[in-house]
Amino acid sequence: MESEMSQRELTNAKLSQKVAEQGMVLLQNKGNILPLKNKKIALYGSGAFETYKGGTGSGDVNQRRIINIESGLTQKGFKITTLGWLNRFKKAYKKGRQEYWEKYKDNPLAILAPVFSMDDPQISEFQSAPTGIYVISRSSGEGQDRKNEPGDFQLTENEISNIQEMSQFYENSVVLLNVGGVIDTSFIEKCPLLNSVLLVSQPGMQAGLAIADILDGTTTPSGKLTDTWAKDFKDYYSSNSFGQKNPNYQEGIYVGYRYFDSFGITPRYEFGFGLSYTKFFIQTTKVRADEKNIDVDLQVQNIGETYHGSEVVQLYISNPQTDIPTPYQSLQGYAKTRNLYPGEEQEMHLSVPVKNLASYDDKRAVSVLVPGVYVIRLGNSSKNTKVIGEFKLDEEVILKQFDHKLVPDSDPTILRSNNVEFKRTDKVPFFLLKAVNFPETEKIKYSDEHDVTTYIDHERELPGNDLNQTVSRVNPAVNPKLVDVFNGKISMNQLVARIPDKTLINLVEGIVTPEQSGSIVGNGAQEVPGAAGQTVESLDFGIPTTINADGPAGLRLTKTFEADGKTKHQYATAWPIGTLLAQTWDQELVRKVGHAIGVEMKEFGVTMWLAPGMNIHRNPLGGRNFEYFAEDPVLSGTISAAEALGVQENPGIGVTIKHFLGNNQETLRNTGNSIIGEQALREIYLKNFQITVECAQPMAVMTSYNKLNGTFAGENFESITNILRDEWKFEGLVMTDWYSLADPVKSMYAGNDLIMPGSSQDKLLAAIGNLAPEFDKNGMVKSRKSFDIATFSEITTELWNDFVPDEAGDEVVKIDLKNSDKLTDDITDMIYTGVAQIIDNHCLIVSGYWKDNNNLYIGDLQKSVKNILSTIIKTDRFSKLIGEAAVPYNFKMDLQNYFISK
Repeated sequence: MESEMSQRELTNAKLSQKVAEQGMVLLQNKGNILPLKNKKIALYGSGAFETYKGGTGSGDVNQRRIINIESGLTQKGFKITTLGWLNRFKKAYKKGRQEYWEKYKDNPLAILAPVFSMDDPQISEFQSAPTGIYVISRSSGEGQDRKNEPGDFQLTENEISNIQEMSQFYENSVVLLNVGGVIDTSFIEKCPLLNSVLLVSQPGMQAGLAIADILDGTTTPSGKLTDTWAKDFKDYYSSNSFGQKNPNYQEGIYVGYRYFDSFGITPRYEFGFGLSYTKFFIQTTKVRADEKNIDVDLQVQNIGETYHGSEVVQLYISNPQTDIPTPYQSLQGYAKTRNLYPGEEQEMHLSVPVKNLASYDDKRAVSVLVPGVYVIRLGNSSKNTKVIGEFKLDEEVILKQFDHKLVPDSDPTILRSNNVEFKRTDKVPFFLLKAVNFPETEKIKYSDEHDVTTYIDHERELPGNDLNQTVSRVNPAVNPKLVDVFNGKISMNQLVARIPDKTLINLVEGIVTPEQSGSIVGNGAQEVPGAAGQTVESLDFGIPTTINADGPAGLRLTKTFEADGKTKHQYATAWPIGTLLAQTWDQELVRKVGHAIGVEMKEFGVTMWLAPGMNIHRNPLGGRNFEYFAEDPVLSGTISAAEALGVQENPGIGVTIKHFLGNNQETLRNTGNSIIGEQALREIYLKNFQITVECAQPMAVMTSYNKLNGTFAGENFESITNILRDEWKFEGLVMTDWYSLADPVKSMYAGNDLIMPGSSQDKLLAAIGNLAPEFDKNGMVKSRKSFDIATFSEITTELWNDFVPDEAGDEVVKIDLKNSDKLTDDITDMIYTGVAQIIDNHCLIVSGYWKDNNNLYIGDLQKSVKNILSTIIKTDRFSKLIGEAAVPYNFKMDLQNYFISK
């Protein structure tokens, strides 16, 4: 291993630590014992030495090193009196872990295996110290949802007993939650003497140093929760359908705090909650509202006497209650102060477009501002707000007229009314908005799913059926290359008209071929070891390859590899998990993280980062919640946009937001069908993606494995083309998740441009012509082994391809037997049944027919290739190929701000 960290590693490690500190959430601090005045501590729990930096699966990162809690505290001058207990536990833990992973030796699915864990032993003897600290650790990952049982969502009996006894023995007691998401915190009621609880989350490679800085007061905690932490798991309405094969989203729009606030359910810790070592006073100085914006001027002052710190100001709006389901309130804007010292204040401004308050009426398929009184609330959590203004809209305003899209056969929504009424507030600013002053209704123009345009530059026969095909004749281009499109010499249509069908198919597939096998988590690149995928180059047409790399907490690459006779290293930064990033509520800081990740992408040769992950936290048991940001679409969308913008500040690279759409659980994720009502989709599950697309224009979007209302996400024309492109004006490319079960032909038709990591080229070839059977030298039909993602098992397929043996068939295929010593049993059976006939000693023919499956339009392939090439043309690899300087992907793009804070 290289002994010294590079300057880039050092710089990014420092930023990773800063972000971790800014996103940790102080949940309890009885007696204000934090920050600690005495650094002599007793430390317990496996998380002290086996600290989880992040989750598993594609969200993992292979970094140089991790600073665990024990090490970080030691480096920061803490004296740990329980090293003997920790060392004994380490030995048992290490042995158990080795035995656990031995079971997965040589298993291709090992990366998706549940993380190893060992129950903490009961502490028999406590060591002397003023403060006892207990670490509760939990991990989760891709392919597995969490469970509502001890050792996972719940604490074990030993953990509860240890915390109880620790809080009784020590003068000061602290619990650190090293977890990727919400856990059961009922232990707090059982431990009345427990002083403090700090959510350290999964804070990346600098975990121990960041935690030490919070504990000793170097940094004052300023993180805020991005989820509602309930008193009981059953308080989450989604608990009755989570984990089913076909989950019905019965709660509709009432997700997270929208449910708790609207139905009068008191959580343990509300959305947006987080304590500090100091106190802040938030004062509104001016409120204005008109038909365009709600503007709030405010001051935040640190009114504490000792500690500096930052506060998060949160703006919520309560809409009028009508027949359209409406939450009690919804987050519409937020801002984080700089680090304020005692007595210091900061003036801030929030501006929220009124259009953002629109509801979706699923009866009329419209985005509508309903008439009535809207209440403006400002505070530092969803439960701690003050009414600062009201405005009344005189009449209904329809902002957009949609077509009904993604409608389920039967809407599963049960919750359709708000059980909590809000009261008018006296002596606050009041404004009247008039419907006549709003712009006219925007009517969305949609692509017709029955139309396809194919470009040709010579007469030819075209496959396809059932669609309205327009054949567009273009002028032939001589030896065209992508650079000619870049320089304006030819059109993109001329280029794709010249590219042969087989090359078109290669371009819409990753480099993995049907004969190859790969990892479900992604290890399908050749140029960058450990990268998830790679696209096909075609130098005949001047098209370079691109490289995709996981995952949301950094770049998941092979750490050490051999090349050119040398040992080489790829040390990437392990950043805090997505949830912790969002807990900073700091878009500018997250943007800096994105920029730093982009710097690493440039260093290692990665074109597209397969992140941010941004699915909604529908339920706390979601196995990949740690990768995602929040239960709220506005917070999720704006934090995601900030990270995307940061990455794409670096020339020629970009992000891939995922997983689009309705992927909110890992259980049966490859085959399950998420059944979601139209309004819930529009206001919750689509909205965060829409914000990121309109505010950041990511380079790519990855579709999810699951079905949505009966159709695989990767072959859904309405979500990919009608919504993503027609409504949101998305400009990049769309790719599948790795080895998706979506039909590749339907994916092309739907607008899913890139099949990753490849491996379905034969299916596309079969859809444009007759794909002949394949035989070995003995005349036996070849077979291919592959991994079936639906059953998680290996299957064998005979390669008859498009040919179906049948004695009544009018077609024949010839089998060469000159190298065969004897006929196989299958061939012998065909001869006996009349399907096959021996012509001579060296030849045999098989009767049959060709499948009627030439249903892929060349125009659909061309459409996808155009989207891919329009993206590649903006990459650094293309710029290098043509000798030009790369520019940032978002250069000259017209991007929006969902809200403005300053």
